[in-house]
Amino acid sequence: MTLLSSCNKLLTVPDNVAGQIVTTQVFSDSLNATGGVLGMYSSTLWDNWYPDIYGGLGADELLCNSLTNTTNLAYYRDSLYAGAPTIASTSTSFYDNYYNSTAIYLANAALEALATDSLLSTSYRNQLEGECTFMRAFYYFYLVNRFGNVPYVTSTNYMVNQRLPATPASAIYNSMEQDLLAARQQMRPAYPSAGKLRPNRYTADALLARVYLYNQQWSNAETRCDSILNSGMYALVANLDNVFLDQSQEAIWQIGNNSTYYPKIAPASGTPFTPIFSFLAPTYSLSPFVLQAFEPGDLRQAHWTGTSKVGATTYPYPYKYKNSLFSNPHNTTEDLMVFRLAEIYLIRAEARAQQGNYTGAMQDIDVIRNRAGLGDTTVSNLQQAMGVILHERQTELFTEWGHRWFDLKRTDSINAVLGREKPWWPADGHAALYPIPYNDLLYNPTLVQNPGY
Repeated sequence: MTLLSSCNKLLTVPDNVAGQIVTTQVFSDSLNATGGVLGMYSSTLWDNWYPDIYGGLGADELLCNSLTNTTNLAYYRDSLYAGAPTIASTSTSFYDNYYNSTAIYLANAALEALATDSLLSTSYRNQLEGECTFMRAFYYFYLVNRFGNVPYVTSTNYMVNQRLPATPASAIYNSMEQDLLAARQQMRPAYPSAGKLRPNRYTADALLARVYLYNQQWSNAETRCDSILNSGMYALVANLDNVFLDQSQEAIWQIGNNSTYYPKIAPASGTPFTPIFSFLAPTYSLSPFVLQAFEPGDLRQAHWTGTSKVGATTYPYPYKYKNSLFSNPHNTTEDLMVFRLAEIYLIRAEARAQQGNYTGAMQDIDVIRNRAGLGDTTVSNLQQAMGVILHERQTELFTEWGHRWFDLKRTDSINAVLGREKPWWPADGHAALYPIPYNDLLYNPTLVQNPGY
């Protein structure tokens, strides 16, 4: 591997690692081409970013019970630091891993190789290009929502990338929209492999609906949700214990488990939350703010949370995934859920409410509530509707991909909520964005640090 700096992944030219490609490689057949992009769907997609953990700690979902893990404490106490030449930033792994050889670099490298390939059929090349374009947008969605303005990289030319200035977040969102509109045209409705482990057209629609929601393009968000809900390919799973199973009917996209030794363990997300020993407090436990949000009789609290008693103290923890490294026996096969139908109902409910369709919005909300054993609800204005919708997002999507953190930010309520719940929350609210790592600023002087760091 050639490095101009081991600290700045934007300057890295990756080796031709197994399962990945470089731009000089021409795909010789469909098998080789498929193998070239599969690295984007490994469990490292979650492992590199810990969206459930750090998003939950930074918001009001998780408590940090370990006083020795300085990184966890920094996210929990909203005190991230930018680092120094000899001190790693608490956000370095987040920032750099988005750009590295299994993320944006790989997507761009694959797109460059596919663009010059003449051996694949047009339909097959379109599918692969759609997947790569989708994945680039997926990475940028999380990158821009954590760091704000960042370099928008569309090539593997490190001589160009190393000096790219930050692109405004609004422009990145526009690029994401264009990528996703192109991807949904190129990808087929049918999944290109067994199960739901590679994205299809409706996966692009799911991210596009979320992008439109975040940008308050309500009609467009509703249209993309309609596409998914009217496809006939998905349905809510009645039994909450089965929502996260492999090939769940609710799943729009899942990440498979790559473990040879523990093939039935949910990749990544189940194990960190499950208590290891009965005499030790779990590393993370659910905050009282999550528990207080559940209404009496809410089946999500009964099925998606567990408790561990250590001495006289009871620790509640997330229990959406039933299998972990420490659960025995491993009775079912679970995959890490990325997009699921419940979120689509919630997005459409919000899009409808913002357009004044309160009846339609509550119809979508009641689908979610009824599955959780709760009754219907009615509202008469936007404020009431948004209160109900955000409450349902909190209780339905807790500890999934940082949804709560992003919801507080996009609704401009993060300072009010976390300022009330966390005595250390900074008055200026700068912790809503992560700091750009010091070394990335050092090697790219066109970048500007986020305020407050």
